[in-house]
Amino acid sequence: MPVVFSNQLKAILVLDNITEEGVSIWQNNCFTVQHFSYSCERRRNEAGIPYGFTQSSCLNFTVRLAQDDSAKALLERMTPRETYPFSFLFNATFGSNKRLSDYQDAMVVTGYLVQAEQTYEEQMLFKGRILLSKISYLGQKNTLDLTITND
Repeated sequence: MPVVFSNQLKAILVLDNITEEGVSIWQNNCFTVQHFSYSCERRRNEAGIPYGFTQSSCLNFTVRLAQDDSAKALLERMTPRETYPFSFLFNATFGSNKRLSDYQDAMVVTGYLVQAEQTYEEQMLFKGRILLSKISYLGQKNTLDLTITND
């Protein structure tokens, strides 16, 4: 019998690379994603076959903050010399110990956090922009790595 997931895809942001061995994700260290968007482009020949490198792009995201100091961990990643991993997990479930137990799909992006803004409207939000250097898509059946260059 196939697994039935909600029609409303729920996403969380984790400030770790979930593909690394030994990473344990605690539910309180996750951010609820309100919005994210990005686009990646590659050159294609006349037949539509991609060639060359994927061109650089940015990922824009908005997450909900649970507490005033929640943004501190995100803001610490605004260093110009170092890339950091950001994991977006879809339909994540947590066990009784509040640790990540499963997810439907995920996307691990590595890059530079180049823009950040906190807003206090009806809820506390953090809006950020990541200059991407690598994307790994983790599906139930396979994994796809996409390296992004400036060429």
